[in-house]
Amino acid sequence: MTKAYIAINMWSNTIVSKMRERHDRGASVVEYAGLVVIIALIVVAVKGLNLDTAISTAINGAVQRITGGG
Repeated sequence: MTKAYIAINMWSNTIVSKMRERHDRGASVVEYAGLVVIIALIVVAVKGLNLDTAISTAINGAVQRITGGG
């Protein structure tokens, strides 16, 4: 039991020390907000330029050509 406890304790100390050494802490709220704004701008541009119909038609035509549908 003592060896197992020591092994688990050493493993957890190693994991914790590795996590503390990381310089990259992950994405911040500002980065996520920036991504949301960029995605929203893309969606608005696609809808505003009526590209959704053009994209849908092009994909449908390509699928029909590949599958031989008509």
